[in-house]
Amino acid sequence: MRPRATLREGFSPLAKLGIATVSAAALAWFFISWQVLHSPLADAIGETAGTLAVVLLIVSVIGTTREHE
Repeated sequence: MRPRATLREGFSPLAKLGIATVSAAALAWFFISWQVLHSPLADAIGETAGTLAVVLLIVSVIGTTREHE
């Protein structure tokens, strides 16, 4: 079993890259949905929030399965 990370350790460079990538993709999707596809602002925000929730769920499942290896 791997030792748990503490808050002082921070994120690894790969984790920082992943966070930046997901953030940029979410922001891009928001603007595409709102400006290009002409979705109402509330719908564009909802689509982006829903997408981020699914991404967080996937990351959580992967993290849980990796923890038990």
